[in-house]
Amino acid sequence: MENASKALIMAGSILIAIMVISLLVYGYNQISNLEQTRANAERDTKTVEYMRKFEQYNRTLYGSELLSLANLQEDYNSSEDVRNEGYTPVNIRVEITKEIVDSKYFTAGTHSLSKISDDRKNIEAEISKYEEANSRYNNKSVKYYSQRTNREIAIDFGFDPPSLMLDYDIRPNFLEKDSTTKRLLQDIEQYNLLTDIYNEFRIGKQFECKEVNYSRDNGRITEMLFREK
Repeated sequence: MENASKALIMAGSILIAIMVISLLVYGYNQISNLEQTRANAERDTKTVEYMRKFEQYNRTLYGSELLSLANLQEDYNSSEDVRNEGYTPVNIRVEITKEIVDSKYFTAGTHSLSKISDDRKNIEAEISKYEEANSRYNNKSVKYYSQRTNREIAIDFGFDPPSLMLDYDIRPNFLEKDSTTKRLLQDIEQYNLLTDIYNEFRIGKQFECKEVNYSRDNGRITEMLFREK
């Protein structure tokens, strides 16, 4: 009788232990499911926000706005949804119909928006070199001298132009007698060309959104096409 009681107590203890473990596992699964649901909701909210932002560009854009759209595209295409969840990246194409004179950037033709973004990064890198102080040019930048008259440049480099000469009388060939200032004039010309190209694209060109395609599976934007007006 005593052994039977001990067996019942042991069996009851095991049953209670099993029930406790089951409750712990159930609770853990519930918490895990809750966290996953919350994570999915946050991801979906973020995705909806992305799509809303893309929709805002479904209009005519200046080049500068197109560059902002390139940043948005890059952010979305590198997001967890695209990298890990198998969602389709957003593919944006740009048709440039008018050449920018003497430009190797933003050339006429159909380009991916990523290519346009690369052009921006490359031209900004080129421009930045001319905006840095240069020991050759009295520790001043090409940008600095691009905002000075030829007369002011001549004086800064130790030349002594006649005091009665007006600024427009200090011809470039006056400075071209010296190899350093000759190089400076060439750098100023290149700097001005690059900034003119960049400004023409950013504020001188407009692009109309001609096409927007959506995924049949989830309604997300998958493609956009912009054409220069």
